[in-house]
Amino acid sequence: MKKEKIVFLLIGQRGSGKSHYGRRLVEACPEIKAISRDEIIIRRFGSIHNDPYTGAVYYAYEIMDRLLRRKLTTQTEVKLLLDCWTGDSRERKSLLKKLRQYGANHVVALYFITPLEVVETWFWQKSGIAKIGEIRNRQGEGLSFFPEDAPRHDHELFHRLASKIDSDGFDKVIRIDPLKRLIELT
Repeated sequence: MKKEKIVFLLIGQRGSGKSHYGRRLVEACPEIKAISRDEIIIRRFGSIHNDPYTGAVYYAYEIMDRLLRRKLTTQTEVKLLLDCWTGDSRERKSLLKKLRQYGANHVVALYFITPLEVVETWFWQKSGIAKIGEIRNRQGEGLSFFPEDAPRHDHELFHRLASKIDSDGFDKVIRIDPLKRLIELT
């Protein structure tokens, strides 16, 4: 019997609850190991909101790639939860191809369909960000400022870019509403 090398990929816009939901899944299923692009950036740079010239995102992708390659090529059986931004079909297909090359024989997309009202609340609760209207009072706090409509814009754009996710090549696409109970992955 072939040993399973499964990757669960969290897919959703900023503020959709991916990271929080992912942590809950790993707590409920300790056999699943998590790899998070944001956690790699935070460990190295202290925040996910960095000057684009720091190279933080590229650094994180290099580390993430090494971790994925090592886990998928050296272990006979593995279940990974991958929390990594994939904005459009091209990025998802590229990542999927790489996961398959490293030995993943089952890749499941966990596609977040978080209601817009929830995204708007959660987005502004993220550390390190603030509304652009607060810039005068909060300059110097190391924040990244976003327009008030950023969560709505992200939500609309992301779901438009993910409208054909079922044809991206995943073995399965599961739609996740993070307000409902955890799905069972085992």
